[in-house]
Amino acid sequence: MANQGAKKRLEENRKRLQSLRIALAIGIAFNALVRLVLRQGYTSKWHIIGFGATLFLDLFSYSAIAKFAEPEFNEKGEVVYGGADLSMGGMCAYWHDLLYISIFLQVATCLSTYFWYTLLVVPGFALYMLYKNILQPYWAQSKAEPVMDEATRKRLERTQQRAERRRMKWR
Repeated sequence: MANQGAKKRLEENRKRLQSLRIALAIGIAFNALVRLVLRQGYTSKWHIIGFGATLFLDLFSYSAIAKFAEPEFNEKGEVVYGGADLSMGGMCAYWHDLLYISIFLQVATCLSTYFWYTLLVVPGFALYMLYKNILQPYWAQSKAEPVMDEATRKRLERTQQRAERRRMKWR
C-alpha cells in the first residue's frame, strides 16, 4: 500500500511519454513521407535545415520532459518518487508547447512553406515573458515611491500640520 501515489504517477508519466513518442514519430514520418515520396525529395537546402531544426526542438523538448518525469527508486527497487506531474504548469508546460509547435511545423510545412513563420512564435513569446516577468516589474519598482514606516509617516504629518497652522496664522 505504501507509495501508491508514486506508482500511479510513474504509470501516468510512462503513458504520457509514450503518447509523446507516438506524436513525434507521426510528425517525423509524415514529413519524410510527403517530402521524399510525394514531392520527390526536398526542394532546397532550407527545407533540410528547417527539418533539422524542428527535429532538434523535438528531441530537446522531449528529453527535458522525460527529465521531469524521471522516477527515483530505493535500494530494493521500489518506487520512492514517481517523477514530477507532467500536467503541472511552469517550465514543463513550456516544453510541451515547444514540442507541439515543432510537430505542427513538421506536418504543416509539407503543405506550405509559409508555415515556417510559425516558428517566430517561440522567440516572440520568450520576449513577451521577459518583458512581463522581469523588465516591467523592475521598471515599476524603480518608479514607485519609497515605503515609509509608521513613525516616519506620523512625523511627516505633524510637520505638515504645523506648517499649515503657521500659514493660517500669518494670513
